[in-house]
Amino acid sequence: MSAMEPGNASPSQKLTLTSLEDLRRYYQARPKYATYHPLGEILVQHQVINRDQLSRALVEQKQLGTTRLGQLLQKKGWARAEDIATALAEILGLPFVHLDSFDIEDSVIERIPAEFAREHGCVPILATSDSLVVAVSDPTDTELLGMLKFITGKSIDLALANEAEIFAAISRHYDAGEEQEALASIRTSVLTQSKDEKALKRSVEQNKPIIHLVQNLLSDALIRRASDVHIRPRQSHAEVLFRIDGQLLTVRKLNKALLPLVVSRIKVLGNMNLAEHRLPQDGRYRLSVQNKTVDLRLSIIPALHGESVVIRLLDTDFALRDLQALGYSAGDEQRLKHLLSRSQGIFLVTGPTGSGKSTTLYTALGHIRKSNPNIITVEDPVEYHLDGITQIQTRPEIGYTFARSLRHILRHDPDVIMIGEIRDRETANMAVESALTGHLVLSTLHTNDATSSITRLLEMGIEAYLVNATVIGVLAQRLVRKNCTHCRVPEPVAESIRTHLSIPLDEVFYHSPGCEHCHHTGVQGRVAVYELLSVSSALRASIEEGASLDQLEQQARVDGMTPLTQHAIALARKGVISLAEAYRVRLE
Repeated sequence: MSAMEPGNASPSQKLTLTSLEDLRRYYQARPKYATYHPLGEILVQHQVINRDQLSRALVEQKQLGTTRLGQLLQKKGWARAEDIATALAEILGLPFVHLDSFDIEDSVIERIPAEFAREHGCVPILATSDSLVVAVSDPTDTELLGMLKFITGKSIDLALANEAEIFAAISRHYDAGEEQEALASIRTSVLTQSKDEKALKRSVEQNKPIIHLVQNLLSDALIRRASDVHIRPRQSHAEVLFRIDGQLLTVRKLNKALLPLVVSRIKVLGNMNLAEHRLPQDGRYRLSVQNKTVDLRLSIIPALHGESVVIRLLDTDFALRDLQALGYSAGDEQRLKHLLSRSQGIFLVTGPTGSGKSTTLYTALGHIRKSNPNIITVEDPVEYHLDGITQIQTRPEIGYTFARSLRHILRHDPDVIMIGEIRDRETANMAVESALTGHLVLSTLHTNDATSSITRLLEMGIEAYLVNATVIGVLAQRLVRKNCTHCRVPEPVAESIRTHLSIPLDEVFYHSPGCEHCHHTGVQGRVAVYELLSVSSALRASIEEGASLDQLEQQARVDGMTPLTQHAIALARKGVISLAEAYRVRLE
């Protein structure tokens, strides 16, 4: 049944449109589907949230004063942006559109300038005889509606769309024109022949098309929740990729002639040497888009076909989530809260780069600060800005290291100390000293599993009796890609994987091949798989006796630790992730 055909569908289903033809029929019929139920009630009716979650969110909303309920539910991980948008569509009687399947005419796109569309997050999708239909993510923005009427000279009809889909549509329909404008502005001779850095910088700063092109790339990355931007030089072109939910996705290809100017603009942002093309360079920059601020860590290295760029995006206005939202089981959540309630000791989060260690630590700090302790962090860099917490940025180039910072902050009467990473023996010694003198210390280590953290500290030169006296728990984790629920189908699993994981040959698992809802990636967010080790008296005795890593692992399991691999398999059995994903992050 088409989205516009009559039937027993709910208003939200009738208002969800997947093609321009459906949209045309909608505006020809002008149906009235508006409801007068509050947003929270609609989300409960649609089983997006439950009554308890709604009550808790309303209490918190009242305490915060200005936060919108939809934003609050998204921050807590209880509702998706699409859930909020479809509920708003139902309340306002507006159509909700999936723009990925819309083939918008060029004559319609031209009604709104690219710069305006990017700045305000809107895209024109259909022109009727007396109005222009514009897709927006916030239909309550009356100021935007007034500006749209002014610049188009038309009556405006609104349609709701997911913010990510709006900016993806903007990229599809505006990028080519912007690239042509940038190509027309090129003065290659200045960039390739001049060695005067001031002249190079002046040339780049006067090239507005290139400035807009780089700004739009970064804005797109931020809106699409990318953690990294890669600009890779190839023989015939430059490739732009975003890392989203742990996956690198190619988002566009740039004309090779634009690469020197794009790299030069990024060097200007990061305060790097524009005339240097032979050595790697690093820099930092702060970007603000739509009232959202991110810190950018810029890295440029010379490669065979030009300079390669990687940009890490760090959300400085980090939205703290509940521990519950991180996906811990009820038992492990209580064990973790018990560890974080301790007044002294060392709690470690371990895993490789990109495993969500910082997110977990900041969420833990959010839980701890409810009791109003004095919390001081020492980081390199400060990835997220948290109100009510003293955060210190180390500066190794002037000798202000983790260890030196710790010596000073102990005089500031902290209750809780977070160390960005224990990298060396000196920092480890200071962490131990801090724990011994009555402080709760949170930090990270780069080890593969929980028990390896114990042996790592011993290898750093920390005495076994000091490890026993200070370490209270270790959380090892990985981030795994969740299946898209819209295209989930039975998964073909290789016999070798089943054999390695001791999985029956006839057990059914699920994966997602990709659809329009997940931008054909098969991924719908990420979730942590983990193992939580609480240091028991029996484990302390094993450490004191010099037990091997395998013996420590065995004792931890006896004490109740569920291995990370088993946790991943459990998620696969629930259909949350594929078995192939569980196999990818296995630890044994």
